[in-house]
Amino acid sequence: MCGISCCLYKSMSSNYMSGSLECINNFNKALTSRGPDLFSEIKTDLFADWIGIFSGYTLWMQGPHPVSQPIWDEEGNLLLWNGDVLSGPLDNDELCDTENVFVHFKQKFKVVIESISNICGPYSFIFWDNENKCLWFGRDVFGRHSLLWSIRDDEIVITSVGHKNCNLQEVPASGIFMIDFSQTSQIELEFFPWSHLSNLEIDLNSKVKIKYKLAINHFILGNGISQSDWFGKEPLEDEISMFKVFSKDTDPSVIFESLLKNHEIKSRTSTFLNLLLKSVEVRVKKQPNRCKKCLKKNSCDHSSVSLLFSGGLDSTVLAVLCDIFVPKNQSIDLYNVAFEPLTKNNVGFNVPDRITGETSLLELKNLAPHRVWNFVKIDVTREELESCRNHTIKNLIYPLDSVLDDSLGCALWFAAKGDGVLNGNPYTSPARISILGMGADEQLGGYMRHRMAFRKTSSWSEIGHQLCLDINAISRRNLGRDNRVVSDHGRQPRLPYLDEHVVSYLYSLPPWHRCILIPEMPPGVGDKMLLRLVAWKLGLRFSACLPKRALQFGSRIASSKEKGDYVCNRLL
Repeated sequence: MCGISCCLYKSMSSNYMSGSLECINNFNKALTSRGPDLFSEIKTDLFADWIGIFSGYTLWMQGPHPVSQPIWDEEGNLLLWNGDVLSGPLDNDELCDTENVFVHFKQKFKVVIESISNICGPYSFIFWDNENKCLWFGRDVFGRHSLLWSIRDDEIVITSVGHKNCNLQEVPASGIFMIDFSQTSQIELEFFPWSHLSNLEIDLNSKVKIKYKLAINHFILGNGISQSDWFGKEPLEDEISMFKVFSKDTDPSVIFESLLKNHEIKSRTSTFLNLLLKSVEVRVKKQPNRCKKCLKKNSCDHSSVSLLFSGGLDSTVLAVLCDIFVPKNQSIDLYNVAFEPLTKNNVGFNVPDRITGETSLLELKNLAPHRVWNFVKIDVTREELESCRNHTIKNLIYPLDSVLDDSLGCALWFAAKGDGVLNGNPYTSPARISILGMGADEQLGGYMRHRMAFRKTSSWSEIGHQLCLDINAISRRNLGRDNRVVSDHGRQPRLPYLDEHVVSYLYSLPPWHRCILIPEMPPGVGDKMLLRLVAWKLGLRFSACLPKRALQFGSRIASSKEKGDYVCNRLL
């Protein structure tokens, strides 16, 4: 994970010397937190009266040694890269990703599009093509890494993280952007949309002129979900009837054991599990394999990998898979966050996620008894919450501003901080990677609104359409925000459920192969059915049957009386 930032301004502009300089100074601290290992900055004349300041803050995660950013060459080309090339034609373990991508980007004009279409993994980037006087920038296909922007006729600011006093918006993850400074005196954006999003309405939220260009066809995701055979169709009766032989009172163990005897269901479960295994493997192994304490040492037996762990289905499955690939001499840190109750009661910090976390921990110990599992209890008082929100977190959540953004953003920030109690003693996690479960609910029908929609319409095609919209909206709903708050602790968030190969496979399946939302399959069984079968196959008997519970309620940070989509005054 890195912090990247650039400011382009006209030499005669007074804006940069006043408000903009103050804004950049405001978010420099947050950029440093994202990339604590190296810092570099280049100020250069770009074209005509345009001047550019490019800043890079590096968290070393790949390659044989850290590489300072921005990276540049004698021709004046320059790259700021915040990302991981995890697979695909550009994957190269011999080079740092920044060096590898730079080599491809600078080969010829608009090769950026071809290179970007062949990358699997999360990223945001800023690339100056000096020969053609073009600025390229954007986020990956799902928007897993943050990037914010402000574009005016005399100034352009692009940065990983901002400040609530600065006029910034999230760069849409709908495609790649380019500004050609050689063509016009007026700022004009050229926009290359992802082809799998080309049929959706895209709000670029920009006041400058935008010119739509040819769509980019990602080599894994292709033309999108709407091209799938199942899209807009309903299942055959016998595809659903096998689930109707059960009742809502049937023991989940009977259901899961029975379903895994079905050849087609067993095959789908195995395929999904194998893809998850590959996704977790590359996200665990692509790193220096050393914790924060041992970065300059040759070996490490501390925790280099952590998980945000509620003990629910999504995080417990990932914990089991991480155990397979994390070196056996290292512990794995499980961050479990709880907030002081809003009202006085006898529960204290023994919130629902603490209870399920401790129970699922026992399952992990039974399945992997030789692994050291560090269950880190992170207890947050209301006073600490208010203080950290006001001084730090609200600037990371910005520009989002809802009640839901506040509760989830704060909960994730405290959880990813990894500062709590382990076995009764104070503990600060040294892990540099945090594995998160984002994306499972959106793809597998995990939200209660999916069940409510099916109850209302009885339409599987409508559920399929809703799941399609959910995954396409995930970048603007939460991924940029989540990336900013987690990365503030110098840890890199990695999201196995949002691997391109995993997403591509899940959306090749009709919704009724991923979730069964009929009354006979109640919450804890029918929602995210395919993932529950994976959990059962892995030996998880408790978490496989847990109903979905939102982080803000499981950790008790939020009040159910507040409307999640309302603007949150605490963030203003």
